[in-house]
Amino acid sequence: MKNIILFLSLAFMQPNVGNHRVDVWKTITIAPNESITINKVKAPATIEIENLSDEKIALVSELKIPSEVLGKSEFKYRLPKKSSLKLENRNTKPVSIYLHYYSSQPIIINNKELR
Repeated sequence: MKNIILFLSLAFMQPNVGNHRVDVWKTITIAPNESITINKVKAPATIEIENLSDEKIALVSELKIPSEVLGKSEFKYRLPKKSSLKLENRNTKPVSIYLHYYSSQPIIINNKELR
């Protein structure tokens, strides 16, 4: 009887494996003439970028998205699997962004996992 209960409890826990969500909020400052690159994502990821600065930020991607995020505005997009995105600060002043992303896999920014 104990074995049956153990088996059933493990069977009910199994569907939750793989449903792990990565949900990260991060404030990032991009120096003048620098950029941050979101490397190719392993799973679809929703990103939200809030530009906290008055300056615009250029968006570079193979995707059909706006080419910039204006000062004091927001951008939200669902990155498909294997897509990437680069945020460039082409200004003479640093810009700050508030980045929120969620996915089933972590994303890599500038070759480092963002946590």
